[in-house]
Amino acid sequence: AAASLYGSPSGGTVVPIVLNNIPNPNLTWETTEQLNFGIDFGILDGKISGSIDLYEKNTKDLLQRAPIPTSSGFQQLILNRGSMSNKGVELLVDISAINTPDFTMSVGGNVAFNRTKIESLGLPPSDLLMPDGDGYSEQQRAFYNGNRVSRGNSAPLTAMNIFIEGEESALFYGWKTDGLFQEGDQMYNVNGSMAQPGDIKPLDLNGDGQVNGDDMTVIGNPNPDFTYGFNVNMAHKRFSLNLLFNGVYGNDIVNANMYRFGMAQGNFRNILSDAWYDRWTPENTDTSFPRLDYQTDRFVALMDNAVEDGSFLRLKNISLSYDLDVDSLSFVDAASLTLTGVNMLTWTNYSGYDPEITAFLWDGMIQGTDWNNNPNVKTFIVGLNIEF
Repeated sequence: AAASLYGSPSGGTVVPIVLNNIPNPNLTWETTEQLNFGIDFGILDGKISGSIDLYEKNTKDLLQRAPIPTSSGFQQLILNRGSMSNKGVELLVDISAINTPDFTMSVGGNVAFNRTKIESLGLPPSDLLMPDGDGYSEQQRAFYNGNRVSRGNSAPLTAMNIFIEGEESALFYGWKTDGLFQEGDQMYNVNGSMAQPGDIKPLDLNGDGQVNGDDMTVIGNPNPDFTYGFNVNMAHKRFSLNLLFNGVYGNDIVNANMYRFGMAQGNFRNILSDAWYDRWTPENTDTSFPRLDYQTDRFVALMDNAVEDGSFLRLKNISLSYDLDVDSLSFVDAASLTLTGVNMLTWTNYSGYDPEITAFLWDGMIQGTDWNNNPNVKTFIVGLNIEF
């Protein structure tokens, strides 16, 4: 509940209690049923070991926010409806490559494949423009949209994720684009306004001569093909070196920051230097940055020019240690000096600050979107460990 102030006929104030949400007495926990099958193995006297795990997880009674008539005094109701499945396989391998008195080396790795599928939403099907082979077709599919990333005018006015029955979770939803409008192109209405040369060019997928909400379709997938990692551990006499890598492959990221930094519009925010110096002009047409003062009210929807490959490989941790010689110190049993680096190197084609997205982790209705994402900090740590 929330308190609000209202004026009274006598000139005072009244503090009524206003309900924020309508209660649902039938609300229950989500229920998950999981089946696992695993194999642990070791060969060559344990020099190679590992495990293989297969799983299938089915969740039902999903928690959803359902719209209800506003005549009730509320806009939505939380209820249990729908089901989802997760299927996958995880592989783990450790190899003791070298083991001599002066030098040891071991390597290990893991890879995980997971596929989500929305089995049921409990909603009636509606018209939805979906990719179909090399084109697009109007299909009857049950779906609901995710949450918007911002209520301001710097972000698209619709949700970036869509949840479609029979598909993976939280797909990106918006307009397909084909670069920028050029002089001599056939212009058409985009969100009710006639396009101009230098505007971003969303495609009229349904062929009605204009671009609006009916031309939105699936334009990306934040779910990776697989995640992986590997480690290398080496020791030579008193020195030891440990490296840990982690990576993701095949996922898309919405670089939503480009809607603020990638367009030379207005004079109240910072922009990328290329958004100004490499913006479209009649003399500079081979660019992806729109013309000066391109009006952002044209893009009521997410556009695929902000969808990027989010695959990356990161040197997550590197640690070099040296065991100090303390034989002459009777009061010290052991001592070691360690230099550690965290988030040292990242290999990626993503143009944003960090492909490891941490924004909106609290909101399952917004996934894979970089909007004020806090980048991981590169850290150096020097440590001295003494045992008495």
